Amino acid sequence: MHLTPIGDGALLLEPGVALDPSEPDHYLTTILELLAERGCQRLIYDLRECVVVDEIYYGWLTRLASACRICGVEMVVANVQPAAAYTLARRLSDDPPFRCFLDVDRARCG
Repeated sequence: MHLTPIGDGALLLEPGVALDPSEPDHYLTTILELLAERGCQRLIYDLRECVVVDEIYYGWLTRLASACRICGVEMVVANVQPAAAYTLARRLSDDPPFRCFLDVDRARCG
């Protein structure tokens, strides 16, 4: 997992293939501490490397979005792969608790 401050109060999270979404507590503390240390107002979660978002991964994303919201940080998702978007669209009955953007640049401005 790579966490990179990218300016304008934003932190870019690039999860990588090693992230295990079934262990969310392992990551939440680290992410929230860095957001607080940097005074970030937005977390941009880059899904460029994630081909499929299943129920477990979506659960991780919603848990992270909820934790961010509690801390006053907006979480947005960028670079959702078409296969992942399709899988999500078929499984969701409600709107996700985060906004999605085509790429990181648009997520920074959005």
